[in-house]
Amino acid sequence: MTVATLPELIAGRADDPGVRLLAETIAVLRADADFIARPDDAAAAEFLTAETPSALEAAAFQDVLSRIGEAEILDTAAKAAAGADPRRAEIAALPSPVREAALAALERGAWSFGGFGIRRLPLPVGGNAHVELMRIQPGFGAAEHDHAAEELTLILTGAYHDGHDRYAAGDLTVARPGFSHTPVAEPGEICYVLAVTYGPPKFLGVFGVLQRLLGFPWTREAAPA
Repeated sequence: MTVATLPELIAGRADDPGVRLLAETIAVLRADADFIARPDDAAAAEFLTAETPSALEAAAFQDVLSRIGEAEILDTAAKAAAGADPRRAEIAALPSPVREAALAALERGAWSFGGFGIRRLPLPVGGNAHVELMRIQPGFGAAEHDHAAEELTLILTGAYHDGHDRYAAGDLTVARPGFSHTPVAEPGEICYVLAVTYGPPKFLGVFGVLQRLLGFPWTREAAPA
């Protein structure tokens, strides 16, 4: 598994709704320069210094203020929607892009069982990937599995160790076929992750036998063709 940067994530896939949701969530969750920076930023800066500056549109400042106001309204609405429901309160505290997608998904469906201590919420954002929010209780995790296709995972809260390394809030990982791991949430905070996958996991051992016999709960509408 590799820990990806934002440019690596969106390269050639800016039109993919699942990847776009990941990128928008990362922009809220992580704004540090080391994560966003590209190796060629210095060269790009040299070209920019040679460009002729262009004036902003007259309404640009007002547009920014309007967007800030709209974001504040969404924050207030999310807290109100949570009410006394602790699970919705957890979602209301997530970065706004994934929060809004999750609240919309809950209006159309509910969490599903993803294993002991794991709940899965499909996010029907469109595109060819399966996009879901996962809630993993401390000490629980997925059985050992490989990957049929690329899997992008953004850790939103908490942390987990997969037998290879530790990943915490803000880390974006990319797993590809041939990489097997056993992610388990660490003690402490609930681990929320946003996952964008292009094929189902390939479980190993006993769970692999069960998967081949019973299939895996893959959302057909969101699965790749």
